[in-house]
Amino acid sequence: MSTPTNPTPAPEGAGTDSVIDLHRQHMAQLNDASMTADGTPPEDEEPDTIQRLLDVLARENAEPRDGFEPVPFWVACVFGTLLAWGGYYIGTNSADFRRDVFDRTDLSSASSGAAVANVPDPDPQTLEELMKIGAQKFSAVCASCHQPNGQGKPAENIPPLDGSEWLVGDQASAARQCRIVLYGLSGPVTVKGRTYNAVMPNQGNIMKDYEIAAVLTYVRNSWSNAADKGKPPAITAATVRAARAKEGSRKTNGSQPVSMPELQKLPLEYSDVAPATPPEKKDEKKDPPKQ
Repeated sequence: MSTPTNPTPAPEGAGTDSVIDLHRQHMAQLNDASMTADGTPPEDEEPDTIQRLLDVLARENAEPRDGFEPVPFWVACVFGTLLAWGGYYIGTNSADFRRDVFDRTDLSSASSGAAVANVPDPDPQTLEELMKIGAQKFSAVCASCHQPNGQGKPAENIPPLDGSEWLVGDQASAARQCRIVLYGLSGPVTVKGRTYNAVMPNQGNIMKDYEIAAVLTYVRNSWSNAADKGKPPAITAATVRAARAKEGSRKTNGSQPVSMPELQKLPLEYSDVAPATPPEKKDEKKDPPKQ
């Protein structure tokens, strides 16, 4: 190891044979100002001593790291409140988590598919019964096109039902109305002086006969319509069933809809239901007069 060019004089009283004395000059040089390339000290006012370098490192903040910091109290309160409210809401609106809460009550007595098949369809006969069933079916199936107020969507070629002559006017008949709902309607049709040219979907393969009768009764007697006011309903399940039978093999899947000229061929007084025959009168044998 080469000796420094400008050795620092040893302190007074120190020997020159000890190890400390041998390294004292090197330690003093390390603690002295940093040297430049040409061996001259820098022009900084403060020399860059080792202690100064350590002080710079001591002032640095520690690198961030993942840790388990405590959750703020207000955050715990907010989430606790939301959890309590959610539990209360689910508990009061879940019907005790019964799996049958949305089951149809009219099928609750049926225990199997065979039992369901053996249950006869309802056959409502009064205006009130048909209107109740018809209102539910109309809201579920028909209201999206014809609107809940029966005004239809003229801009989309959907005619109104309120005041339609095909329900309560000079074109109205039970036979025509049953065929429209059973098989659908295609081609131009005139309603309240305006011609509509669209396709009405069939319902004969979707609704049952009593449901079709109920929907027709509902639209015939809702809004300003009053086709059956003060008299028995003109359309029942038997009326729809007779129209099906009269059309024979005509398909109800929408491939064979009716048209306005075809409907007008049916006279207004025409009925698919055969008139009931009066019972035959039995000849009563009179006893011969007693002698």
